[in-house]
Amino acid sequence: MSDAALDLLSKTFASAMLLNADPDQVVAAIQKDLPILTTEQEAKQTEILALSENFPSSASKLNAILGGKKFILGTDKPSLADLITYGRVRQPVFEIWSPDEYKSNANIILWADRVQKSEIFKAHKPDESTFISTAALGSNNKAKKEKGPKPQPAKAEAVPITPALVDLRVGFIQKAVKHPDADALYVSTIDMGDPSGPRTVCSGLVKHIPLEDMQQRYVIVVANLKPVTMRGIKSEAMVLCAANEEKVELTIPPSGSKAGDKVFFEGFDGTPQPQLNPKKKIFETLQPNFTTNEKLEVVFKTDNGERPLVNKDGKVVLAPSLVNAEVR
Repeated sequence: MSDAALDLLSKTFASAMLLNADPDQVVAAIQKDLPILTTEQEAKQTEILALSENFPSSASKLNAILGGKKFILGTDKPSLADLITYGRVRQPVFEIWSPDEYKSNANIILWADRVQKSEIFKAHKPDESTFISTAALGSNNKAKKEKGPKPQPAKAEAVPITPALVDLRVGFIQKAVKHPDADALYVSTIDMGDPSGPRTVCSGLVKHIPLEDMQQRYVIVVANLKPVTMRGIKSEAMVLCAANEEKVELTIPPSGSKAGDKVFFEGFDGTPQPQLNPKKKIFETLQPNFTTNEKLEVVFKTDNGERPLVNKDGKVVLAPSLVNAEVR
Protein backbone atom coordinates (compact mmCIF):
# COMPACT_ATOMS: atom_id res chain seq x y z
CA MET A 1 0.00 0.00 0.00
CA SER A 2 1.32 3.46 -0.86
CA ASP A 3 2.47 5.97 1.77
CA ALA A 4 -0.26 8.33 0.54
CA ALA A 5 -2.94 5.67 1.19
CA LEU A 6 -1.58 4.98 4.68
CA ASP A 7 -1.52 8.70 5.46
CA LEU A 8 -5.12 9.02 4.25
CA LEU A 9 -6.14 6.06 6.41
CA SER A 10 -4.47 7.62 9.45
CA LYS A 11 -6.24 10.95 8.97
CA THR A 12 -9.73 9.70 8.18
CA PHE A 13 -10.03 6.45 10.15
CA ALA A 14 -7.72 6.30 13.15
CA SER A 15 -8.10 9.91 14.28
CA ALA A 16 -11.84 10.01 13.50
CA MET A 17 -12.44 6.94 15.66
CA LEU A 18 -10.71 8.47 18.70
CA LEU A 19 -8.64 5.30 19.09
CA ASN A 20 -6.65 5.10 22.33
CA ALA A 21 -3.30 4.77 20.55
CA ASP A 22 -1.02 6.67 18.25
CA PRO A 23 -2.74 6.83 14.80
CA ASP A 24 0.43 5.76 12.96
CA GLN A 25 0.80 2.68 15.18
CA VAL A 26 -2.86 1.79 14.71
CA VAL A 27 -2.64 2.12 10.93
CA ALA A 28 0.49 -0.05 10.84
CA ALA A 29 -1.37 -2.74 12.79
CA ILE A 30 -4.50 -2.45 10.64
CA GLN A 31 -2.58 -2.72 7.37
CA LYS A 32 -1.89 -6.44 7.79
CA ASP A 33 -5.62 -7.14 8.27
CA LEU A 34 -6.72 -5.55 4.98
CA PRO A 35 -7.84 -7.87 2.14
CA ILE A 36 -5.75 -8.29 -1.00
CA LEU A 37 -7.57 -6.62 -3.89
CA THR A 38 -7.84 -7.47 -7.58
CA THR A 39 -6.95 -4.88 -10.21
CA GLU A 40 -10.66 -4.27 -10.77
CA GLN A 41 -11.25 -3.77 -7.03
CA GLU A 42 -8.29 -1.35 -6.83
CA ALA A 43 -9.89 0.76 -9.58
CA LYS A 44 -13.27 0.65 -7.82
CA GLN A 45 -11.59 1.67 -4.55
CA THR A 46 -10.20 4.82 -6.18
CA GLU A 47 -13.71 5.67 -7.42
CA ILE A 48 -15.27 5.12 -3.98
CA LEU A 49 -12.67 7.24 -2.19
CA ALA A 50 -13.33 10.13 -4.58
CA LEU A 51 -17.09 9.74 -4.00
CA SER A 52 -16.82 9.60 -0.20
CA GLU A 53 -14.70 12.75 -0.17
CA ASN A 54 -17.86 14.66 -1.13
CA PHE A 55 -20.04 13.13 1.60
CA PRO A 56 -22.80 13.96 2.56
CA SER A 57 -23.64 15.44 -0.86
CA SER A 58 -22.77 12.03 -2.33
CA ALA A 59 -24.91 10.09 0.19
CA SER A 60 -27.55 8.92 -2.29
CA LYS A 61 -24.92 7.56 -4.70
CA LEU A 62 -23.05 5.80 -1.92
CA ASN A 63 -26.30 4.36 -0.56
CA ALA A 64 -27.13 2.93 -4.00
CA ILE A 65 -23.65 1.39 -4.40
CA LEU A 66 -23.95 -0.34 -1.01
CA GLY A 67 -27.27 -2.03 -1.84
CA GLY A 68 -26.92 -5.79 -1.33
CA LYS A 69 -23.22 -5.62 -0.39
CA LYS A 70 -21.55 -6.67 2.83
CA PHE A 71 -18.59 -4.34 2.24
CA ILE A 72 -17.99 -1.75 -0.48
CA LEU A 73 -15.72 -3.77 -2.76
CA GLY A 74 -17.47 -7.13 -2.28
CA THR A 75 -14.77 -8.37 0.10
CA ASP A 76 -15.39 -10.57 3.15
CA LYS A 77 -13.79 -8.04 5.50
CA PRO A 78 -13.37 -4.25 5.46
CA SER A 79 -10.95 -2.87 2.87
CA LEU A 80 -9.11 0.43 2.83
CA ALA A 81 -12.14 1.89 1.01
CA ASP A 82 -14.47 0.79 3.84
CA LEU A 83 -12.28 2.23 6.60
CA ILE A 84 -11.59 5.58 4.98
CA THR A 85 -15.20 5.99 3.85
CA TYR A 86 -16.41 5.10 7.35
CA GLY A 87 -14.05 7.73 8.82
CA ARG A 88 -15.54 10.35 6.49
CA VAL A 89 -19.15 9.27 7.01
CA ARG A 90 -19.10 8.85 10.78
CA GLN A 91 -19.16 12.49 11.91
CA PRO A 92 -22.05 13.82 9.76
CA VAL A 93 -24.13 10.66 10.28
CA PHE A 94 -23.45 10.37 14.02
CA GLU A 95 -23.84 14.06 14.84
CA ILE A 96 -26.15 15.57 12.20
CA TRP A 97 -28.46 13.08 10.47
CA SER A 98 -32.11 12.86 11.47
CA PRO A 99 -34.06 9.57 11.78
CA ASP A 100 -35.60 10.26 8.35
CA GLU A 101 -32.12 10.59 6.82
CA TYR A 102 -31.15 7.30 8.48
CA LYS A 103 -34.12 5.55 6.90
CA SER A 104 -33.62 7.02 3.43
CA ASN A 105 -29.97 5.88 3.51
CA ALA A 106 -30.48 2.52 5.20
CA ASN A 107 -27.78 0.78 3.14
CA ILE A 108 -25.16 3.19 4.51
CA ILE A 109 -26.29 2.66 8.10
CA LEU A 110 -26.34 -1.15 7.87
CA TRP A 111 -22.94 -1.17 6.13
CA ALA A 112 -21.50 1.17 8.80
CA ASP A 113 -22.81 -1.15 11.49
CA ARG A 114 -20.98 -4.11 9.87
CA VAL A 115 -17.75 -2.10 9.65
CA GLN A 116 -18.07 -1.13 13.32
CA LYS A 117 -18.54 -4.77 14.34
CA SER A 118 -15.64 -6.05 12.25
CA GLU A 119 -12.57 -7.67 13.77
CA ILE A 120 -10.44 -4.61 12.98
CA PHE A 121 -12.56 -2.49 15.32
CA LYS A 122 -12.61 -5.15 18.04
CA ALA A 123 -8.83 -5.50 17.86
CA HIS A 124 -8.14 -1.81 18.26
CA LYS A 125 -10.92 -0.90 20.71
CA PRO A 126 -12.45 2.32 19.34
CA ASP A 127 -14.59 4.53 21.53
CA GLU A 128 -18.06 2.96 21.28
CA SER A 129 -19.73 6.32 21.94
CA THR A 130 -18.74 7.27 18.39
CA PHE A 131 -20.57 4.33 16.78
CA ILE A 132 -23.36 4.91 14.27
CA SER A 133 -26.57 3.46 15.70
CA THR A 134 -29.07 1.46 13.64
CA ALA A 135 -31.89 2.26 16.08
CA ALA A 136 -33.50 4.85 13.81
CA LEU A 137 -34.03 2.26 11.08
CA GLY A 138 -36.94 0.75 13.02
CA SER A 139 -37.95 -2.59 11.50
CA ASN A 140 -34.70 -2.72 9.48
CA ASN A 141 -32.73 -3.15 12.69
CA LYS A 142 -32.57 -6.90 13.33
CA ALA A 143 -30.47 -6.74 16.46
CA LYS A 144 -32.16 -8.13 19.58
CA LYS A 145 -32.96 -5.61 22.27
CA GLU A 146 -31.56 -6.49 25.68
CA LYS A 147 -33.56 -5.78 28.79
CA GLY A 148 -32.09 -3.45 31.33
CA PRO A 149 -31.92 0.18 32.36
CA LYS A 150 -32.16 2.71 29.56
CA PRO A 151 -28.63 3.92 28.73
CA GLN A 152 -27.90 7.59 29.06
CA PRO A 153 -27.04 9.33 25.77
CA ALA A 154 -23.31 9.73 25.31
CA LYS A 155 -22.03 13.26 25.38
CA ALA A 156 -20.37 14.27 22.13
CA GLU A 157 -16.72 15.21 22.59
CA ALA A 158 -16.18 18.94 22.24
CA VAL A 159 -14.55 19.79 18.91
CA PRO A 160 -11.83 22.47 19.19
CA ILE A 161 -12.71 25.56 17.17
CA THR A 162 -10.00 25.93 14.53
CA PRO A 163 -9.97 27.15 10.91
CA ALA A 164 -9.86 23.50 9.82
CA LEU A 165 -13.63 23.35 10.45
CA VAL A 166 -14.32 25.98 7.78
CA ASP A 167 -14.77 24.78 4.19
CA LEU A 168 -12.78 27.33 2.18
CA ARG A 169 -12.66 26.71 -1.57
CA VAL A 170 -12.03 28.31 -4.92
CA GLY A 171 -15.24 29.25 -6.70
CA PHE A 172 -15.83 30.47 -10.26
CA ILE A 173 -18.53 33.11 -10.76
CA GLN A 174 -20.35 32.07 -13.91
CA LYS A 175 -22.76 35.00 -13.79
CA ALA A 176 -23.85 37.74 -11.39
CA VAL A 177 -26.95 39.94 -11.52
CA LYS A 178 -28.51 42.49 -9.22
CA HIS A 179 -31.03 41.12 -6.74
CA PRO A 180 -34.52 42.03 -8.00
CA ASP A 181 -35.72 43.04 -4.54
CA ALA A 182 -32.58 44.32 -2.77
CA ASP A 183 -30.56 47.25 -4.09
CA ALA A 184 -27.39 46.33 -2.17
CA LEU A 185 -27.21 42.66 -3.19
CA TYR A 186 -25.76 40.74 -6.11
CA VAL A 187 -27.05 37.25 -6.90
CA SER A 188 -24.22 35.12 -8.29
CA THR A 189 -24.14 31.63 -9.79
CA ILE A 190 -20.88 30.11 -8.55
CA ASP A 191 -19.26 26.80 -9.47
CA MET A 192 -17.61 25.41 -6.31
CA GLY A 193 -16.86 21.94 -7.61
CA ASP A 194 -19.99 20.36 -6.11
CA PRO A 195 -21.31 17.23 -7.93
CA SER A 196 -24.79 18.77 -7.64
CA GLY A 197 -23.71 21.78 -9.70
CA PRO A 198 -23.24 25.54 -9.12
CA ARG A 199 -24.70 27.30 -6.07
CA THR A 200 -26.60 30.57 -5.74
CA VAL A 201 -24.86 33.16 -3.56
CA CYS A 202 -26.14 36.57 -2.44
CA SER A 203 -23.46 39.17 -1.66
CA GLY A 204 -23.83 42.72 -0.38
CA LEU A 205 -21.25 44.10 -2.79
CA VAL A 206 -23.27 46.38 -5.08
CA LYS A 207 -21.88 49.57 -3.49
CA HIS A 208 -18.30 48.30 -3.56
CA ILE A 209 -17.66 46.26 -6.71
CA PRO A 210 -18.97 47.01 -10.24
CA LEU A 211 -21.24 44.37 -11.72
CA GLU A 212 -18.87 43.80 -14.65
CA ASP A 213 -16.12 42.83 -12.17
CA MET A 214 -18.38 40.07 -10.79
CA GLN A 215 -18.46 38.12 -14.06
CA GLN A 216 -16.45 35.05 -15.12
CA ARG A 217 -13.83 35.23 -12.38
CA TYR A 218 -12.36 33.06 -9.65
CA VAL A 219 -12.99 33.93 -6.00
CA ILE A 220 -12.61 32.34 -2.56
CA VAL A 221 -15.83 31.13 -0.93
CA VAL A 222 -16.91 29.88 2.48
CA ALA A 223 -18.87 26.79 1.45
CA ASN A 224 -20.23 25.28 4.68
CA LEU A 225 -22.22 28.10 6.25
CA LYS A 226 -25.89 27.34 6.82
CA PRO A 227 -27.90 28.61 3.81
CA VAL A 228 -29.92 31.76 4.47
CA THR A 229 -32.77 33.34 2.51
CA MET A 230 -32.04 36.93 1.54
CA ARG A 231 -35.09 38.80 0.25
CA GLY A 232 -36.66 35.66 -1.15
CA ILE A 233 -33.48 34.08 -2.63
CA LYS A 234 -31.64 31.28 -0.87
CA SER A 235 -27.91 32.01 -0.51
CA GLU A 236 -25.76 28.89 -0.19
CA ALA A 237 -22.27 30.27 0.52
CA MET A 238 -20.30 33.46 1.10
CA VAL A 239 -17.72 35.22 -1.06
CA LEU A 240 -14.58 36.10 0.93
CA CYS A 241 -13.45 39.73 0.67
CA ALA A 242 -10.80 42.01 2.15
CA ALA A 243 -12.22 45.24 3.53
CA ASN A 244 -11.49 48.44 5.42
CA GLU A 245 -13.62 51.49 6.12
CA GLU A 246 -13.15 52.82 2.58
CA LYS A 247 -12.87 49.84 0.28
CA VAL A 248 -13.91 46.21 -0.30
CA GLU A 249 -11.98 43.83 -2.59
CA LEU A 250 -12.53 40.27 -3.77
CA THR A 251 -9.66 38.03 -2.65
CA ILE A 252 -7.51 36.45 -5.36
CA PRO A 253 -7.13 32.63 -5.53
CA PRO A 254 -3.69 31.13 -6.30
CA SER A 255 -2.68 31.09 -9.96
CA GLY A 256 -3.81 27.98 -11.79
CA SER A 257 -6.79 27.43 -9.48
CA LYS A 258 -9.93 25.68 -10.62
CA ALA A 259 -13.43 25.56 -9.15
CA GLY A 260 -13.64 23.37 -6.06
CA ASP A 261 -9.94 23.54 -5.13
CA LYS A 262 -9.48 23.44 -1.37
CA VAL A 263 -7.62 26.25 0.40
CA PHE A 264 -6.73 26.23 4.08
CA PHE A 265 -4.78 28.22 6.62
CA GLU A 266 -1.31 26.71 6.90
CA GLY A 267 -1.22 24.22 9.77
CA PHE A 268 -5.00 23.74 9.72
CA ASP A 269 -5.47 21.29 6.83
CA GLY A 270 -8.26 19.17 8.30
CA THR A 271 -11.68 17.87 7.30
CA PRO A 272 -14.22 20.75 7.38
CA GLN A 273 -17.60 20.19 8.96
CA PRO A 274 -20.33 19.47 6.38
CA GLN A 275 -22.22 22.49 7.71
CA LEU A 276 -21.26 24.87 10.50
CA ASN A 277 -23.79 24.98 13.32
CA PRO A 278 -24.82 28.66 13.59
CA LYS A 279 -25.64 28.21 17.28
CA LYS A 280 -21.98 27.39 18.01
CA LYS A 281 -20.76 30.61 16.33
CA ILE A 282 -17.74 28.84 14.84
CA PHE A 283 -17.18 31.17 11.90
CA GLU A 284 -18.01 34.23 14.00
CA THR A 285 -15.35 33.14 16.52
CA LEU A 286 -12.65 32.61 13.88
CA GLN A 287 -13.35 35.42 11.41
CA PRO A 288 -11.97 38.34 13.53
CA ASN A 289 -8.53 36.71 13.10
CA PHE A 290 -8.82 36.63 9.28
CA THR A 291 -6.78 39.52 7.90
CA THR A 292 -4.24 40.60 5.28
CA ASN A 293 -0.59 41.36 6.03
CA GLU A 294 2.04 43.70 4.58
CA LYS A 295 2.58 41.26 1.69
CA LEU A 296 -1.16 41.36 0.83
CA GLU A 297 -1.43 37.71 1.91
CA VAL A 298 -4.68 36.51 3.50
CA VAL A 299 -3.68 35.12 6.90
CA PHE A 300 -5.10 33.77 10.16
CA LYS A 301 -3.57 35.43 13.21
CA THR A 302 -2.56 33.14 16.07
CA ASP A 303 -0.56 33.61 19.27
CA ASN A 304 2.37 32.04 17.42
CA GLY A 305 2.20 34.26 14.35
CA GLU A 306 0.40 34.42 11.02
CA ARG A 307 -0.81 31.38 9.06
CA PRO A 308 -1.28 32.15 5.33
CA LEU A 309 -4.28 30.88 3.39
CA VAL A 310 -2.80 28.43 0.86
CA ASN A 311 -3.66 25.63 -1.56
CA LYS A 312 -2.14 22.15 -1.54
CA ASP A 313 0.90 23.46 -3.43
CA GLY A 314 1.56 26.19 -0.85
CA LYS A 315 0.46 29.04 -3.13
CA VAL A 316 -1.09 31.91 -1.14
CA VAL A 317 -4.47 33.66 -1.47
CA LEU A 318 -3.95 37.42 -1.87
CA ALA A 319 -5.82 40.72 -1.66
CA PRO A 320 -5.44 43.14 -4.59
CA SER A 321 -4.27 46.17 -2.58
CA LEU A 322 -5.53 46.28 1.02
CA VAL A 323 -2.82 45.88 3.67
CA ASN A 324 -3.72 44.89 7.25
CA ALA A 325 -7.38 44.72 6.29
CA GLU A 326 -10.20 42.65 7.71
CA VAL A 327 -11.11 39.56 5.67
CA ARG A 328 -14.77 38.57 5.80
